[in-house]
Amino acid sequence: MQYQIERQEGSLLVTLKDLAVDLSFISSELDDEYRHLILDLSEFSEVSKEKLKNFINFGKEVVEKNSFVIICQMEFSEDFPIVPTLQEAFDLIELEEIERQLDIEI
Repeated sequence: MQYQIERQEGSLLVTLKDLAVDLSFISSELDDEYRHLILDLSEFSEVSKEKLKNFINFGKEVVEKNSFVIICQMEFSEDFPIVPTLQEAFDLIELEEIERQLDIEI
């Protein structure tokens, strides 16, 4: 299998096993209950800049009002948060939710 999908804490966690996988399947998986997307690339020690750019472009298209976090050991984008662990991804999503709530209340 080229990827694994898990649903945790309102988030869709997609662990990629192959960087060439077509990410279009993710769009149909996101819904009202699982709005946040965590893309786990931690199994890869290196990812080409071209592949990373594809992930970033995909994130811009799919997640406009919700969170998109990439788990990766290397920094490659300022457009989306990149964190080294799953726990940090969940922490970041929680912070973004708090920010959204504060923006609505003001």
